[in-house]
Amino acid sequence: MRVRSVALAAVLIAATATAPGLAAAEQQATVSEDSFPLHSDEQQVITGETTLESGTEMTVRIQSADASNPFLQQRQVSVQPNGTFVAQFDMSAVPANTSYELSAHVDGDTLFERTGTVAECDSNCTDPVPDIQTPTETDEDENVVTVSQGETAEIPVSMTDGGNKTLSVGSEAVNYQINATVSDDDEDGEVLVLFDTAAAGTDAETLSVADDGDSLTVTATEPELPSTLAPAAYTYRVFDGTTDDSPTVGTLVIEANETANEEFEVEETAEFGFEESVTRAQQGDTGRIPIVLATADAATVSIGSPATNYEINATVRDGNGDDRVVLLFDTTAAGHDEPTLETAADADAVAVESGSEVALDSQLAAASYELSLFRGTEAADEPDAVGTLLITDGTNSSADASSDGVDSVTGETPAPGQSQDGDFGIGTGALAVGGILAIAGVGICLRSLMN
Repeated sequence: MRVRSVALAAVLIAATATAPGLAAAEQQATVSEDSFPLHSDEQQVITGETTLESGTEMTVRIQSADASNPFLQQRQVSVQPNGTFVAQFDMSAVPANTSYELSAHVDGDTLFERTGTVAECDSNCTDPVPDIQTPTETDEDENVVTVSQGETAEIPVSMTDGGNKTLSVGSEAVNYQINATVSDDDEDGEVLVLFDTAAAGTDAETLSVADDGDSLTVTATEPELPSTLAPAAYTYRVFDGTTDDSPTVGTLVIEANETANEEFEVEETAEFGFEESVTRAQQGDTGRIPIVLATADAATVSIGSPATNYEINATVRDGNGDDRVVLLFDTTAAGHDEPTLETAADADAVAVESGSEVALDSQLAAASYELSLFRGTEAADEPDAVGTLLITDGTNSSADASSDGVDSVTGETPAPGQSQDGDFGIGTGALAVGGILAIAGVGICLRSLMN
């Protein structure tokens, strides 16, 4: 087990800053040397510190630098009030001695890059997760509401001016936000809004009112969260209507609770990506590529690349509600007129991007083809998941391209050629026809004699 020190290493790995209003020295990040090496084990933790503001969202990414063992994992993390960040990865499926690239990004800028090799785990290699600093109340902020993780906070909203108010909790900077319209129906001049931290990010009701005489309507739904809302300081604002430029501002402080993730754990869904890092298929067969959509409505898959002289892009959608699509890849149809991609389940759907498939004059070559998966209906610069489609030699792989059994123009499979026996150059079909003609000839002769 690695022992992590409280103090983070002060070695600057890399820093860039192109965002407006930020000097280069203000947007930097360091990574703790205690984070290494990374082992082939479940809980591997990357820690570091940054000059970014508290609550800023960072993307920490680790991807394979070894084509034989492709993988990609990334985590969205928030900068803590003390300027640190923590990213946790499951590396148990990554073989030891696999090369990787570790990097962090924010707003399109790369904060640091580092290469390394996954180490073999000899015993217990599980990393401890450092405690996240809990923000404290300040005298400068008069509207501070403090609550423990998993409990319900009470946010008072003054309604003395009459009319409806708009309450907004959180922001994009902390990766959580929910908006609601508040009404003082009993006209007592105040609405006590209840914020259930255990329900935040789930299908349960997060916002409600303490008094049955008041009402509340959620106008902007919250994002789905994989676990209990993290301990942090969340700004809340109260607007008069929709055109208020000077809202009342307060802070919702959620303190860490050691048992919160156990008592109020949110059921996690399968992670978005390929179920198998490597999918295998033989020439002439149909390969199965299982894809986990998780909470995504659609996903874009790219197979191949210009380097392998074949490529096809398509969008898949889940139609039967199991949050996954099994994509069927027809190696015989690839590059020809027949449909290359279909779904195993009739309820699911796949739509090939027009003009994306590269035409082939022969059957798809036996080789390794890149698999890239993106959330949504478009391919971005960086895939959300990667894999490999390995096409192996088929039974007819020794034949030349002109006799591969596929018409390069129509994409149809012609009738099989006649086999030849011995050195006579006469096929079994010809012998069969000859035998039939011989029997017919005997019959004719017999009828002639009888007549």
